[in-house]
Amino acid sequence: MRRDVTAALRLTLQGHLTLRKSRLESFCVLVVGVLLSRTVNLSHLACMFPTRAEIASNYRRLQRFFEQVILDGSQLARVIVRIVGLGTGPWLLALDRTCWKFGRYDINVLMLAIIHNGIAIPVMWDVLGRAGNSTTAQRSALLSRFCAVFGETAIAGLIADREFIGRAWMTSLAERDIPFILRIKDTFHVRLADGRQCQVRSLFRRVGVGGRRYIRENCRLGSRDSLLGPPLKLAAMRLVSGDLLVVATNTDPKSALAHYRRRWEIETLFAATKTRGFNFEDTHLIHPDRIGKLLAVLAVAFAFAHATGEWQAKHRPIIIKTHKRRAQSIFRVGFDLLRKILLAAHDEAIHWWRLLIAGQPPRPIRPHGSPQLNSS
Repeated sequence: MRRDVTAALRLTLQGHLTLRKSRLESFCVLVVGVLLSRTVNLSHLACMFPTRAEIASNYRRLQRFFEQVILDGSQLARVIVRIVGLGTGPWLLALDRTCWKFGRYDINVLMLAIIHNGIAIPVMWDVLGRAGNSTTAQRSALLSRFCAVFGETAIAGLIADREFIGRAWMTSLAERDIPFILRIKDTFHVRLADGRQCQVRSLFRRVGVGGRRYIRENCRLGSRDSLLGPPLKLAAMRLVSGDLLVVATNTDPKSALAHYRRRWEIETLFAATKTRGFNFEDTHLIHPDRIGKLLAVLAVAFAFAHATGEWQAKHRPIIIKTHKRRAQSIFRVGFDLLRKILLAAHDEAIHWWRLLIAGQPPRPIRPHGSPQLNSS
């Protein structure tokens, strides 16, 4: 790895992340390292330092980075939004978890991401430090951190799967006037506006495959007065599998299903951070705080890769196959191209960091041959 490449990235980020020079340099080495090596394993990343120091010394330096450095989540969120060029919102947010086991340890990440152009952009996260679902307090804290940076008006809607339900959680969202679209279980009981009570599956039992039905009058989940949640509207459709997909929302139920379909984009993000991109599951880190710092590195690397892909796709559209999907994802186009630039054209890479953080669209890059990165 050329020193000038990481130095240029450090100069690009120094006005956005308040880290002293040596620690910001380590952060930049990690960002470029995960892009080039496609792994988060520190033994591999220790080989990426553009210094004459021993690999063992670099490894210990990385260990100290994860042990001692404090990263500002608010600054990270702002810089990620800036790199991707998301503006000021309002945005559709997705909330989800990804988890796996490393030996006897559970790695469990709660992620809040902005839905954008076929994928989700990571902005806030919490490493739970245990197996199992998140609590209402953890979700609320994560959402409060987002609102402290961008404001509640930046949320066009919050979508989440059946795991993210509960009277206290829905009530807190409604009280803060945050639009939400949450999938619920069809075994839930619901009290309708006319006072009738029934199971959700019974309410929508006549909906056939591909069919939809909406409950536009306010209803409440729960069978007893003490368990009733906030006023909700329901939307349901029958999937090809025969399962019933039901969402509860405090917005227009007709548009709720269309919004909920985009929840899959956060799953695409998780795939990009794992086997289709950075192989996040290669990490041997087990301390939640250190895993959170590693996620910060991946989020910035992901943002640069996705922004590269978006700008390239605007000028050289990705081929659409017969199944109406792109031959490659925007992230993949950008990921491969950015790695090629970093490996083959160091001067262009230096220019590229500066263009991305400044939001200045460059010319398209030729997939073969030397890149052209003029900003005019």
